[in-house]
Amino acid sequence: MPQTDKHLAHVPEPVAPASVPPGLKRANSVPALAAVPDPQTIPTPPPEVSPPHPAPTGAMKSLAGAPPRPTFQSSSTPVPQPVAEGPKFGLTVLAGPARGQRFRLGAKGAQVGRSRGVILFPDDPFVSPLHGTFTLREGKLFVRDEESTSGIYVSITGQETIPADSFFATGLRLFHYVGALEPAPPFVPGRLQIYGAPIPANQVHYSVEEILLGGRPGRAVITGGPILTIGQSKCDLSFPADDGLATRHCELSPMPTGAMIRDLSGGLGTYVRVTGERALKTGDRMRIGQQTLQVELLS
Repeated sequence: MPQTDKHLAHVPEPVAPASVPPGLKRANSVPALAAVPDPQTIPTPPPEVSPPHPAPTGAMKSLAGAPPRPTFQSSSTPVPQPVAEGPKFGLTVLAGPARGQRFRLGAKGAQVGRSRGVILFPDDPFVSPLHGTFTLREGKLFVRDEESTSGIYVSITGQETIPADSFFATGLRLFHYVGALEPAPPFVPGRLQIYGAPIPANQVHYSVEEILLGGRPGRAVITGGPILTIGQSKCDLSFPADDGLATRHCELSPMPTGAMIRDLSGGLGTYVRVTGERALKTGDRMRIGQQTLQVELLS
């Protein structure tokens, strides 16, 4: 065997790295025979050291000097989405001492009153110190009566069911739907009776009365008919001097749970009192004290 081959028998074989990341080239490849140095000059190789394990979240450096592997964001990480702005509402005063004023509601709404809130009517004696609250939720507008003395009235579209003992307004008038009358108690000999007109037996009668300034009762109608009408003329309750009424403004039809009220005013409006909270839509009108306000959608 030649001398060079004898020397090659004692040359240690190159050792591959203990762990090589997939996709990366190995740094120690087998050299060519012509590049083998003299065995006397071959240094003793240092002890083999295993490369450290890669960090769980860091990029692993290449053994051959390649650029670090890219890291990717987990697909489970939520990507922030832009928050869409909801619709913006405003109020315009159509009638009353503050006619022409416009109010822009905030992102959470606003409060209205005579001395408390953002929307103030300090000169209106029919507005309570804190009258009502406008609230925006999920892109919708709501109004809540804060136990005001005079109440908040909202216009109806077409027809709406109202319960007994409820209030509604037409023109310059306020009305109270009493509901069905209680039947007269049976006569008991020896018990005192109160004078009054008799009610026909086996027939349900209901009552509607006008409410005067200060909460006093005014004119009233008691009928057993299927429909009661209110307007300027030729109605069950007629008010010829009220220019805010149509000739036949509205009508009521009694029901077991209340009455069905229909608006026949042709745009003048019939308003029902808010109990608790009520949803509003664009174009709805409200009566708060002497003010008539309309809901508008702002750009």
